[in-house]
Amino acid sequence: MNFILKELTKKEILSLYKRFLTKFFSGNDESFLISEAAVRWLIARNLCSCYGLYDDKRHLLCFGLFINDAEKRVMLLDYFVVLKKYRSYNYPEIFFEMLTEMQVYEEETADDESKVLGIFIELAGVGDMSAKVLDKRQRELEFYRKLGAYITDIIPEFSDEEYNILFLPINARLSRSELKAEFLNIYKEILPSFKDKKKYIIRLTEEVDGLI
Repeated sequence: MNFILKELTKKEILSLYKRFLTKFFSGNDESFLISEAAVRWLIARNLCSCYGLYDDKRHLLCFGLFINDAEKRVMLLDYFVVLKKYRSYNYPEIFFEMLTEMQVYEEETADDESKVLGIFIELAGVGDMSAKVLDKRQRELEFYRKLGAYITDIIPEFSDEEYNILFLPINARLSRSELKAEFLNIYKEILPSFKDKKKYIIRLTEEVDGLI
């Protein structure tokens, strides 16, 4: 089977948001879904991109919604969704392998300052997780590690939620200080888009509150 990975248009992104994300989060951790207005805000400022993996019959298998900084040096995986009937296949691995290859290929002729350095991935902290949720988190962690991602020492706290931040290098392996700087750059750009969500109201200072 042949696969196609393509970057989606604004219309396609909003369609996926309405068809899948709103249903996925409805009644289930609904506070983790950003509003459609926020998505539109991000797209309008070129701070949001979405890639979809299709089979050779143009069936959508999975997609990832990313947020990036203004210079598009790094990407933050905001949502990754595998359509329900395809969840027993290795499509997530294919998605990230093709995405990485795409970024490397596109940057071969680019200068160092315009290369995509890598992808940040947010993973929920352990906290008071049940055994079932903890097992799911461990499987997610192992999946991203197999792709080449590693846990950083960045720990952002939004409201009462804690996250671990992973980084998947694409064109560079950053130092600790570089990782923190690039992560902060993303949130300094995107925080205004969450002004309608109380849990994201954070002062825009030189450091994002709660980030160590």
